[in-house]
Formats: sequence, structure tokens, C-alpha cells
Amino acid sequence: MSTNPYTLRIQRNRKGAVGPIQSEWREYTVSATPTTTILTLLEEIKGEQDGSLTFRQSCRSAICGSCAMKIGGRTRLACKTHVGSVARDGVVVIAPQANQPILKDLAIDIDPFFEKIHQIRPYLQDGPDTDAVLERTAYDQVNHVTQCILCGSCYSDCTMAEVSSEFIGPAALAKAFRFVSDPREGQKKRRLEQLSEPHMMWTCARCAMCVETCPKDVKPMEAIVKLRTRGIDKGLGDGPGPKHALAFHQDIKKSGSLNEFTLMMRTVGILGTLAELDTALHLMKKGKVPSPLPHKSKGLKELAKIYEILEETPLDVETKAKEVVPE
Repeated sequence: MSTNPYTLRIQRNRKGAVGPIQSEWREYTVSATPTTTILTLLEEIKGEQDGSLTFRQSCRSAICGSCAMKIGGRTRLACKTHVGSVARDGVVVIAPQANQPILKDLAIDIDPFFEKIHQIRPYLQDGPDTDAVLERTAYDQVNHVTQCILCGSCYSDCTMAEVSSEFIGPAALAKAFRFVSDPREGQKKRRLEQLSEPHMMWTCARCAMCVETCPKDVKPMEAIVKLRTRGIDKGLGDGPGPKHALAFHQDIKKSGSLNEFTLMMRTVGILGTLAELDTALHLMKKGKVPSPLPHKSKGLKELAKIYEILEETPLDVETKAKEVVPE
């Protein structure tokens, strides 16, 4: 395979004597085949062009997660990313992970990320919720989320982490689901109670960026949705998040569309609604005023039938591997 010239436009970051991180962009030209990995090119630049370039790497096999960085506008593993797949007109833009403190160049401080992981108590606990009987598929949930390599890619691209550093993040929530779904865990309800607190599972905006960026197909957002479902099933429906979800459910079941006029009231109550009065007045000025008498969709009988069928035979939303039985 023939080689092509590529330009790597890399964000260089340095801590000065005082003040914030100083950033600048530097460009390096390399010759490579389209299937050459970004990590190989970074090593070449460090070895042959600029020995001061700093980045993390270890396994080179998409297992350790050390080389996660922003490549072409999205967080990816440098050892897994081929230059030809991300170059635009021969240029690849590379920067450190977002939503985390920068130490130097492409290396970020991983302590805040792992503090959030430790926050969910990533270990089995004794208690009354341990399952007495284990089914054949009991560990399918656990096995799926344990593919996470804690690379931080999902947290780097998370839109909620971008606006709130207090949000625990998709990786920690996926790790929490790993224990909530473990039949050996004895504190499942207690975990769900903690996960129902502010900045936890109900803060997720369900933008699906974590699903798109995860290099191991863990699908953190799906784990978050399952945590929410389990929380509601356990009667944990008092906060704004579950109230909002239940209001959606009730409106669609009743009329086929949302009653936006009362949605905020049912979600955050009178005081919460009054706190957003300025926003409501701004929307009114723009002509965005929901009707107090919501539109009823056609086919409500068919919709009611769907709800009836789902209530009688609910969908199994859990991730389960197909059982293989020898013939």
C-alpha cells in the first residue's frame, strides 16, 4: 500500500509559572499508509521530530485505554484509530480529552475521573438483596458492562459533563449498573437510592454520545436507562427525573402527545415552575406558548391496545446472551 503525506495538527499544552494552561497548535507532517495508527504516528513525531511531545500509551491493543484523546473532533483510542479514517484533506486534528484537567500536551489528570468511579463503591457488598437462586443468564448483564476499560472516552465526550463537573458521568454509572445487576450484590436498593440523588443517573441528558464514542461497545446510556427503570420499579419516583419520565408515560398513554402546559409543574412542582418564570416569559415573547388543552392524537384505541399488551407481557429490555445448547 502506497504512503501519503499527512499533517497532524496537535494541541500543545504547557503549565506556565503562574496562571492557566498555555495552549498552542503545532503541525507535524508525516508520511504513512491510510491504515497506520495515530499512536504510531505520534511515536514517530516524538522520536524523530519533537521529543518534547507528551502523551500516554501502554498496551497498543485497545485494552488499557491509556491513549484516549480527541482525534478528529471525537475521543478515540490512538492505538485503534487509522489515520486514513479520520484525516480530512490530509489533516488530522488531535487534542487532549475534554472535561478533565490537562497536565501537559495530550496527557490529562485522571484523578477526578477515577474519584467518580470510586464514588459508586465499585465492589460487592453484603446485604439483604443477594439473589438466592442464580439463573443461567444471571451474569449476562455483568459481563456486558465489564467490557469497560475505564479509558474516559465517554466522559470526555459527555455533553452533561461539559456543563456540570458534578455529574458523575457515564462510565461511573455503567460501573454502578454492573453491581446493581450482579446477583451477588446485597445492597441493590441502597445503590439505586444513592443513584437517584442529584448529579447521578437522572442528570444524564441521553444524548447518546457515550454510546457513539465507547471503543468497547459498552453502551453506557443503555445501562443508565436500565438503572432508571429499576429505580422506578423499586418505588424511587420522588425526584424531578422520575417524575418527568412518568409524566411522559402518562401523557402518551392518555392522549398520544405531551401536555407541555403542565409538564414542568408535574416535574418540579409549583416552586420549581415559578423559578423558571423568566424562561417562560421569554418563550411567550417568541410565541412558544403550549396549549392548556393538548391535542389528542389519532388512533388512541390502537395506542391503548399497545399499552395493554405491554402491561400484560412487558418487553425484556435486559441484555442477555443467547443460550447455546449442544445438539
